[in-house]
Amino acid sequence: MIVHYGDHPDQQLQYFAPAHPSLPGAALIIHGGYWRQKYTAELGVPLAKDLAVRGVPAYNLEYRRGPGSAQLMLDDARAALALIEQPGPISVIGHSAGGQLACLLAAHEPRVNQVISQAGVLDLRVARELGLSHDAVNELLGPLDLAPYDPVQLWPVAARVILFHGRTDQDVPAQLLSGAVTRAQAVGQEHRWEMFEGDHYTWIDPTSAQWAACVREVVSLHGG
Repeated sequence: MIVHYGDHPDQQLQYFAPAHPSLPGAALIIHGGYWRQKYTAELGVPLAKDLAVRGVPAYNLEYRRGPGSAQLMLDDARAALALIEQPGPISVIGHSAGGQLACLLAAHEPRVNQVISQAGVLDLRVARELGLSHDAVNELLGPLDLAPYDPVQLWPVAARVILFHGRTDQDVPAQLLSGAVTRAQAVGQEHRWEMFEGDHYTWIDPTSAQWAACVREVVSLHGG
């Protein structure tokens, strides 16, 4: 089922109903792609389907992207979260740039109980200094200040943050993970971190050990 939460074609929320009696709460998938329009919510469909098979109500977010879209993305994520009606805990799973938006959402919405960052771009300052993905951070922000959209500068938040990363990630260097862990420890952000074998894309393969680790975190929170 697809719900339109705004007038823009990208303001869509896909719902995948559980295949059997569900665990409480719901999970929200946020895809990555360095905030560019050519990467779509299709990246999150296999993960949402897998969670639904496991009894977790799963939502897959499409949102406005492109140059200068930092605030639009946050507005969209908040609007979509408001449509989730299931009582109970909310896990938000964000891959790559989706990890940034997932953490940003948790900073503004106390309803989020857990963020699982899959190779997330969580330190925008470092990402900008490194010029990752052809200066994607500057493209995202446009004239906006960096700080209000930089997850590590918004910690601590009430949600627990799970920081997962791949050792051979060439798209989001592990340097961003180490910086995020250091920041979380310094400010008292509740978190857990783990480095895995694999590259940037193993996280969105529902048959991978990396995805299985994400599922364990979801099921643990949601009472399975």
